Amino acid sequence: MTLYQSTYLFAAMLALVGVPFAFFAPEFEKTAFGFLRSRKAAVVTFGGSGLWFIYILSQLGESDFGNIKGLLMAVFGGAGILAFFYLNDFLSVRGLCVFWLLISREFLDSAFMQEPQSRLVLVSLTYMLVLASLYFGAIPYRMRDLLTYLYDKPKRARIFGVIMLACSISLLISSLMY
Repeated sequence: MTLYQSTYLFAAMLALVGVPFAFFAPEFEKTAFGFLRSRKAAVVTFGGSGLWFIYILSQLGESDFGNIKGLLMAVFGGAGILAFFYLNDFLSVRGLCVFWLLISREFLDSAFMQEPQSRLVLVSLTYMLVLASLYFGAIPYRMRDLLTYLYDKPKRARIFGVIMLACSISLLISSLMY
């Protein structure tokens, strides 16, 4: 993925999060809370992220894990399947966090060793995303707490959406300086 592609993809993802919160906050509340424990969302986010992670493991070379690459794929694949049965509470949140961590890897790889200083907007926002993903992945019920806080007053949800849109716009502006 090129620096332009990753910047525009990240900007689109932030806008995709920001628009419902900024413009449709009251209507989006039920969907946002429903996502937290949705079985269908868990299949898409956790299942898709798990498959992506297994694919990354399959592409690693001999020097990375030697002869145990197949064993690692089996262990992580089995753990992913068992998570659907024994760890299904907030599994969609965990899956979303794994997805964000995997996509963050792509964003950071595209910015690595690039010349323009404006790439640091992408890198900084990506590291904030990594921190949020690690936090919510380890303590997924905090996502529910965040949504509860945002929707206590509708103005908060709108402000959150505007912040996401501002980050998206800042990525678009920074890409003009590449």
